[in-house]
Amino acid sequence: MPLTAALRSNLLHFVEDLLSYMTTAEKRGQLETAMLPLRESENALDHQTLRKLRAGQVGTVIGPRSPAEATELQRLAVEETRLGIPLLFADRIDEAAWPSPLAMAASWDVEAVENLARHKAIEANTRGVTWVAAPSFRSLATTSRYRSSSEFTFLARYLRDAVVRELSGSENGRDLARFGHALVLLRDGDLGSSGITRPDDEPTEAPSEAFIGRDFSSWHADVGADGPKLDQTVRRILMAKAQLGLFRDPFKRVEGSRLAVSGDYAAARAALARKSMILLRNEDSVLPLQVQSEPVLCVDCGSGMGEAVGERLAARGIAYRKLTGLALRQEALDQPNALFAADGMAIGIAANAASRARAVMLFVGEADCEPGPGLPRLGPAAKALLAGLVHANAHCLLISATALPLDPTCLPKDLAAHLHAWSPETGFEEPIAAILTGESPPQGKLPMALGEPEQPQFHPFGHGLTYGTLQSSPLTVEFGCDSVIAHVKLTNPHPHPVCETVQLYVRTPHTPDLRLRGFQRLEVPAGGSQEARFQLSAAHLGEANDSAPWRVQSGRFAISIGCDSVSGQTGEVDIPADLARAISVPAALRGLDYIGARNSG
Repeated sequence: MPLTAALRSNLLHFVEDLLSYMTTAEKRGQLETAMLPLRESENALDHQTLRKLRAGQVGTVIGPRSPAEATELQRLAVEETRLGIPLLFADRIDEAAWPSPLAMAASWDVEAVENLARHKAIEANTRGVTWVAAPSFRSLATTSRYRSSSEFTFLARYLRDAVVRELSGSENGRDLARFGHALVLLRDGDLGSSGITRPDDEPTEAPSEAFIGRDFSSWHADVGADGPKLDQTVRRILMAKAQLGLFRDPFKRVEGSRLAVSGDYAAARAALARKSMILLRNEDSVLPLQVQSEPVLCVDCGSGMGEAVGERLAARGIAYRKLTGLALRQEALDQPNALFAADGMAIGIAANAASRARAVMLFVGEADCEPGPGLPRLGPAAKALLAGLVHANAHCLLISATALPLDPTCLPKDLAAHLHAWSPETGFEEPIAAILTGESPPQGKLPMALGEPEQPQFHPFGHGLTYGTLQSSPLTVEFGCDSVIAHVKLTNPHPHPVCETVQLYVRTPHTPDLRLRGFQRLEVPAGGSQEARFQLSAAHLGEANDSAPWRVQSGRFAISIGCDSVSGQTGEVDIPADLARAISVPAALRGLDYIGARNSG
């Protein structure tokens, strides 16, 4: 059942009583962690750690390798210590357990991210884990100088909060113990906290004890604390254990999950990977591929990606031929992406075959690129191969499978199409083939800008093509008594539905340019229309500071709704002081119904 105010009060009283019985050593013990070895053949804990555990001086164990092992350790904590305080079991921080945070951001799909995190929480529950590490979105802020920091931070916060919501089960007062969710270890201090929100919601302040936006690793920074500071830290830990139901039933979460798992984590991860792939270029609608008698030529640099994707295309009725476009590399080479004399013949053979194919696809990966401080660039060998294929066939497609998108300045201007698929994951060939054939339209959007605005290859923040362009009406802005409504009408002239991520950008009187403040995914049916509508609150129009969070200033605002940061329908509107004050009042304090009053934007 949800955590009611009465239950919360009872838990607080329980925690205070327990805290009063604890010695200083036992309090500090709640801040101590014990790390289990990776190999199951090794003993779980050394003698010294076991002694500390029996003395009630260990609060968390990292890395349970099986429910049986977690059960035995929990038994020691509950039955052989003076106060019987149960343990938390934490997962090791494993970046590979999640898709790349940048790829997750490229999906712009909160529901898909939530679904992945929900399955991760259930999977952790089957191992008795009560403390799960979220992926680190913070590392993305400094990945590349090409990133637009304010827009990316906005997007990363929402997706980070989506992960935390589902890992912790904190949304809508879920009972954490019943739903099998866990505490969340965050490593994103510089992203700040936007509360539990969705892109079109108004952010709310996080409750002091809620499992959202909190870095539980900070608990262990106070091991040497004493007095009130130590009590406050231990109080939070005990309250977390109480809310997780560990005092009611310490073994419920370590004796195997009682949840009925719907779907699985691998399927959720594959679905998110498909939604993350970005179609950056598609001249003359080369994609999607059509079923014809002439085969498609699949070329790679020796990775085998071409054949793997080609087999999936063949299963969809599209014939293919596979070639390796470069000479075989030796593992001992100091510069495997350099251009060697033997590459000339291989490139010539590939270009000759490309001239006789209806379309040619080149697959490049991390090994084919030059490392550097910015975005990756094609190495000399791959660059020469791509140039030869583009010259030989006007329908040349590039599929890049790299951790960061390629620097667009290293690509030929007359390249017909470019699909960025991120770093290869297990089974990634299937979603690539589905996108290439139109079975699944591309949905990814750039979480950064690529290149410089004056360059012909420039791709703005939020850019990402789909199979069909929607027609947009001019922007309309309406005033309410405590909000502003901005909307456009999107029309689909194509004979197939078009799925698009519509983005909201706002320039306030105190910001120099438009900044991302919201987004929503719309599917417009063939020949139909749909309205993209945003109700703008203080979170969209205001600026936050320590003294007045989300305060809206009166003045002239620019509002843009479109498919990226530069090509939307834009209008300007003056917000008077009385409306700015009304919008700044938190929604919970208003108690007012929306009243529509029209104003042109």
